Amino acid sequence: MDTRSKRRIEQLIKIKISSLLLKGLKDPRLEAFITIMEVKLSNDGKSATVVVSVIGSDREKRLVLRGLDSAGKYIQWRLGREMRLKYMPHLIFKLDETMEERVKFVHKLSEMEKADGSNSIQSGIK
Repeated sequence: MDTRSKRRIEQLIKIKISSLLLKGLKDPRLEAFITIMEVKLSNDGKSATVVVSVIGSDREKRLVLRGLDSAGKYIQWRLGREMRLKYMPHLIFKLDETMEERVKFVHKLSEMEKADGSNSIQSGIK
């Protein structure tokens, strides 16, 4: 499989899974804020790692992964009906922690900026 085809399939899988999550799957574990960060298709095209980000507690993240693993066959079946590939890849869901770390980092920067701004104002008044 050439690189261009592989990237196109990865993007299509990402879009289709995101759409399914937006429409809602009947599993209550999947009601959290879930973002599909990327899809990594294996070289043979028989498996795809779906990297997801979940904003929430560790418990919520574990529940989402269990829910995705449980719904994996159904999601794979739906993708197979819509994409018509020779092989529908087996989906492996993996949690991405970097998004939450980035949000925390931006929040800290924002707090530092506010603190610096208030110090500047106070020093200008004196």
